Amino acid sequence: MTGRIQMSVVVCCLVLFSGVSGSDLRNSITIQDGGYENVLIAINKDVPEDQTIIDNLIDIFSSGSGHLFTATRRRAYWRNITILIPKTWTPKPEYEPARTESFETANVIIDTANPEWEDNPYTLQLGGCGVHGEYIHLTPSYITDRANSEYIWGSMGKLLIHEWGHLRWGLFDEYHTDDDGVQKFYADSRGEIVATRCTDQLNGEALNINTFAPCQRDRDTGLYEDDCFYFPDLEGQTSPGSIMYAQFLDSVTGFCHSDDGPGYHNREAPNKHNKLCDSRSAWDVMLETDDFIDDNNPPIEEDFDTTPTFRLVQARDRRVALVLDVSGSMGGNDRLTKLNQAATQYLRYTIDDGSFVGIAHFSDYSRIIENLTEITDNSREDLVMGLPSIANGPTCIGCGVLDGIKILKGETGMEDPAGGYILLISDGQQNRQPYIDEVFDEVEEAGVIVDTIAFSDAADPNLLELSVRTNGLGFFYPDTATSTALNDAFTATVSTRPGLSTETLPIQLYSGALEIPADGSVDDTFLIDSTLGVDTVLTFSWLDDPINVVVTDPTGAVIDRTDATQYNRDNTSQIIAVIIKETAKTGLWRFSVDSDSDEKETVLVTIESKPTSQTDAPITVNAIVGSQTIDHTVTPSLEIFAEVRKGYLPVVNAGVQAVIESPGAATTYLPLFDNGAGADITKNDGVYSAYFLQFDNNGRYSIKVQVNNEDSTASISSRSKRSSRGLPLSPDRYTPSPATYEPAEPFARTGSGGVFEVENFVAPTGDELAPSRITDLGVIATSYDNASVTLQWTAVGDDYDQGTASYYDLRYATTFDSLRENFTTSDPFMDHQIIAGNLSTVGTSGVVESLVVELPARGDKVVYFFGIVAIDEAGNAGDLSNLVSASLEYVAPITTESMMTTDPEATTANPVEPNSGLEPWVIGVITAASVVLAIAVGLVVVMVCKMSSSSKKKVDTNYNGASYNEHATKSVSEYDNNAYLA
Repeated sequence: MTGRIQMSVVVCCLVLFSGVSGSDLRNSITIQDGGYENVLIAINKDVPEDQTIIDNLIDIFSSGSGHLFTATRRRAYWRNITILIPKTWTPKPEYEPARTESFETANVIIDTANPEWEDNPYTLQLGGCGVHGEYIHLTPSYITDRANSEYIWGSMGKLLIHEWGHLRWGLFDEYHTDDDGVQKFYADSRGEIVATRCTDQLNGEALNINTFAPCQRDRDTGLYEDDCFYFPDLEGQTSPGSIMYAQFLDSVTGFCHSDDGPGYHNREAPNKHNKLCDSRSAWDVMLETDDFIDDNNPPIEEDFDTTPTFRLVQARDRRVALVLDVSGSMGGNDRLTKLNQAATQYLRYTIDDGSFVGIAHFSDYSRIIENLTEITDNSREDLVMGLPSIANGPTCIGCGVLDGIKILKGETGMEDPAGGYILLISDGQQNRQPYIDEVFDEVEEAGVIVDTIAFSDAADPNLLELSVRTNGLGFFYPDTATSTALNDAFTATVSTRPGLSTETLPIQLYSGALEIPADGSVDDTFLIDSTLGVDTVLTFSWLDDPINVVVTDPTGAVIDRTDATQYNRDNTSQIIAVIIKETAKTGLWRFSVDSDSDEKETVLVTIESKPTSQTDAPITVNAIVGSQTIDHTVTPSLEIFAEVRKGYLPVVNAGVQAVIESPGAATTYLPLFDNGAGADITKNDGVYSAYFLQFDNNGRYSIKVQVNNEDSTASISSRSKRSSRGLPLSPDRYTPSPATYEPAEPFARTGSGGVFEVENFVAPTGDELAPSRITDLGVIATSYDNASVTLQWTAVGDDYDQGTASYYDLRYATTFDSLRENFTTSDPFMDHQIIAGNLSTVGTSGVVESLVVELPARGDKVVYFFGIVAIDEAGNAGDLSNLVSASLEYVAPITTESMMTTDPEATTANPVEPNSGLEPWVIGVITAASVVLAIAVGLVVVMVCKMSSSSKKKVDTNYNGASYNEHATKSVSEYDNNAYLA
């Protein structure tokens, strides 16, 4: 019970994360002469201290490095790895101070289990084929209970290579998953029903997981029944197979490839890898990545020790140096006032107690205004007094950076600045030395992280580079009256780093600009859901004439300027803050802002609140950009993602949009969808996405994501399909339980997505963009009687995933190769072959399309393959979809006898009790095996106690600690091929 309580607390603390992430912002791994360097493993601050975790990580990754070298054909291994120890663990002499390492940017995280996968290692992937994953997730239990982990998943070192394939090379699983268009079995070009696997040379058997009888075919699909699974042979297996399929097999040491011979890629298999990688082999995809393209990192001929070196570092307290531009350009357009307003809100209400903050101002030189000061209720106002009041002089950004390092060294100058943060804000080009590129060495030597806010598009272009090189965050504020990007950026620098905090951090509920008419007022609303309400703060900032604010809670109680305890007006900074003293009531709140000005006035509003519980995780939004730099002549699009979740569970059917502010002062509102089309690679996984196409100029673009459930359409899923994971030995352990959905209460969230920069912009001269590739074409049903097949897919847009395509080109052939290689000359469907639906009426992007078609033949071994392309009104055609097959062979009805156990005594004389300890598929193994073995040797099977009958699969708690190999040998000898007892 204690373990479960700890888990819930850790998950809650982890997910108080709302802000910037993404492959570009994760720790940068490099490879040189075959050796991967700067790999970062990080342990969550709430994981209980356990030296075994560190010891086993070192051992597992040391072993895995050798497997990586073999799997890459002697091209790559792990040369050095850093393990980040949380600051909550006891300091030790061998722990160096952390530098730019953080849990939030780690490549491998050690944290409590994702409820869906439990202790199964997995990799979070948001992008498509060949795109880096976000992180590998390992649990403390997986790492410390090595015997049990190898018992379930096989070699831990080899499983790491499976996950590395996801993380580093953008590979996907080659076994079946529950993604649309993915199947356990399929009809191949020979007319056979075969298992989805790579390679198809792997030996095994298709068996019903409940009865352990040979599988029967389902008339509705032409494939095997739903309860049929493929059991690869654990012993006697000679096929090399693929790390991305069954890494636990002894014969598997590498990846499927397109070379002739063993390990040849099975490109017909309807798995997620083929679906997203256009049926290319894992090896071919790897060779196209930066690691290996153009013969980068060729095979290493000489023998050497592949064991990596390890560096242990420990996180420290949050220490921030605010480095503020006070050059002459900051005096125009109220820039200094805007900067002070954002910094005031940050110092008073956002940064958490226990952090340390110092302040420096720079123009033609820099000076330290406040040394590092611990954040307490009393010190916050002292720091606010250190904000600038005058702007003049040139711009020496390098001066400010160097003073930021001095602040982080403490008043004595003797403290180690490593792991500290510089928050640098500047609005202009540097024109005094030292320049940014002249202080890079000092910054890297100090080991500090630099977050930058480009205040207007005139800010120096080297700012983002400073952030990128130090694992910092970059932001852009366009300096327009209605932009909230400055406030959002200050908030994100704290909220994105919960690992540095000793307390819960605020979640941003509302961030917007209100246009107050002359002598008028504006009303708006915001939601407080049941998971939030602590330390709720509403801030209203103005630039011109004073304003008044009235806030009304869900019961009608009013907070206004007569409330001296909760209503705080600061005329100097021009901010009104309404601070809810008690836990804010759940429900719809209202506020009204009025002005006595005789002109229109803009008021910026920010609302934040903290969680009410340590165990009930709040819903969060994590805004992600696919890349921070775009060459428009090469890539005229950018993927924008928003991960919406409650704990680790996905929130689906919410209203999500990205707000993009461009250097041309335009604002684009881009809806994001979780529909499996275009940029979204997985439907209903809580990751909402879309392509941004509305570029208007070179320069910086700012992104914010807004999420709401005001219409109560959203729900919280009990399952997540967003991750890729290693295949366990037991098929039952990767059989997905049916998803359940819990309605989500009304809520609203907002989060900054940071900045991206565009270069080489070229205005389009016409319709140059084609529809996205359809990736989820699937066969829903077949009918031998009607010689028909029902197909289904998700509509894509006119331009990528936006708008509506004009028509579809759907074709078929009798072999996979002929359709894929000769699609345009393959047979199209004629009007008389379309029984239901049509190809010329196209739904908008994200609509589920279906079509029932008649085929020209049916009978023994008759199989058809299908592919589809979306085409727009200009004739631009998307890429060919994933290919799927359907068998039109006669299938007899499933007999009742075959659905029953093969042991007549199993349900009468010797019934299996509900709590006897056996998972359903194990019961089938025993009942079938016991008949044969009872006749042969009178074997009496005694099994372990049953795990809970919960829909969530648990690790066998009665496992006796036998090693993986011992268990596999015993299973084979006693149960022939049935080597999957768990």
